[in-house]
Amino acid sequence: MIIRVLPQLSSAPEWIAFCRRETPYCFVEQPDCLVDFQSNHLVITLLNRQVRNGKEAIKYSIGSAQSIEPAWNFIKACQFDLGYMVQGLEQVNFEGNARDNSGFPALQGIGIRKFFAKERAVISPAVLGVLEPLKTLPEHWDLHNVCRLLANRQVLDLRHQPLAGNAADDAPASADALLLELVERPDGWRVRSMAGRICVARENGQLYSFIPQLAESRRGLSRIA
Repeated sequence: MIIRVLPQLSSAPEWIAFCRRETPYCFVEQPDCLVDFQSNHLVITLLNRQVRNGKEAIKYSIGSAQSIEPAWNFIKACQFDLGYMVQGLEQVNFEGNARDNSGFPALQGIGIRKFFAKERAVISPAVLGVLEPLKTLPEHWDLHNVCRLLANRQVLDLRHQPLAGNAADDAPASADALLLELVERPDGWRVRSMAGRICVARENGQLYSFIPQLAESRRGLSRIA
């Protein structure tokens, strides 16, 4: 899945356009966050230009089980400025009642929670950069070129094969799973081209291979999930 990266969410028109999306779920560059409207709750995941493992990320959930109105009132009370929201949330003492914290919008019927994300596969776009599709096959392959292919779905017949002496893995090969492995744990991988396939192997016995297919590129940043 390709997730849009917005430069900011700091005005009413920007929030209205975001909420009108079929899936209101986007990365935001400044501040570096993942913003998601889940039913009646606004969920903000702080990435801080460094998160490689989603379980390191702090999340805030703002809203009510009854309606979307409290979450929207929160956005309006923060002057439609995501940066202001994040600054305020980071100053809240969550040992007490977040709604009673001085300096934070006093709203009725709203709950605010702080917790760590459960999703391992959430990575700051600032870590990845913009992974542009490959236009030509490189003379020398490296992990960055492989990541560009995976992020833009420029691969065919992706296979996960055990090396000699390792048990077979029944899990289906996934471009997102491999991209996550390469980004989170880039050490120890080797890349080579062999008989029209790109082989990506690691010292622990993992071996992936695929056929590069430049004509199938879909430009954008991949959501790793």
